Amino acid sequence: MYQVEKFSNLPNHQSLIDRATKVLIEDPRVIGLCIGGSQKADEYSDVDLFVYCKTEEDRESLKKDRLKIAEKVGEIKAESISIFPYVYVVFYEEEEIKVDYSWHLLPEANRPDKAHLDILYDPEGHLKKLKEESTKLVWKIDEDELKHKTKHYHIGISYTVFKIARGELWDAQDAVDFYRKYLVEFEDILAQRKRENYRKLEEKLGEEKLKKFNETLVREISRKEIFRAMDAVFNYFNEYLKDSIEKLNAFPYEQAEKMYEYYDRIKKLVLEN
Repeated sequence: MYQVEKFSNLPNHQSLIDRATKVLIEDPRVIGLCIGGSQKADEYSDVDLFVYCKTEEDRESLKKDRLKIAEKVGEIKAESISIFPYVYVVFYEEEEIKVDYSWHLLPEANRPDKAHLDILYDPEGHLKKLKEESTKLVWKIDEDELKHKTKHYHIGISYTVFKIARGELWDAQDAVDFYRKYLVEFEDILAQRKRENYRKLEEKLGEEKLKKFNETLVREISRKEIFRAMDAVFNYFNEYLKDSIEKLNAFPYEQAEKMYEYYDRIKKLVLEN
């Protein structure tokens, strides 16, 4: 067996890992295998299988042979290339578990989350070195990037207001979700962790913040409700994020003041008409 600790109590997941590993280590194009993804798993977890090769030609040929390889592992319920060009998604029939086969080239850049890889096959020691070097890293805050994102957060108010005022309310709802995702990204940046959008949001925010975050949901498609949701977005930002961004000298005071004045003025005009 190629035991992975987080799947130790999930025999169907472990069985898929064992079978996939046995198939892939017999392929001369494969020089490394490991499991990525979250450090915890439950019955609803995917299997993120990283497949490493040396050359672009090998990676392309593995991609070309993807269905043939996946069928050797088990009966397939559904399969498709992901939106990412080197990720192949397979949902297996018997286990009803999704396996993401992602093809990588070695050597690969170190990154903090790669410290948590579960190595399955590493005859040349590349993955061991990658894991060891990655344990020395932390997610750093790029202050220039944070300044840019905070300015973009504020100038985006104009687009959202245009959509609401014009009556393009489905686009306006999308704009609110853009802001909600921005809040999560700021949370991840400031906490110095991997940016994963809404993934594990309940754990990342905690009960108090999550309650406030839920207030940013648009509950009906109307101008009044979309403005209310945007107000909730601004309240969350000001209560939980602004102080930390200010301490990093990344808050655009003058632009923010002008944009909030603009937002309040147009909101009043729209709701009064």
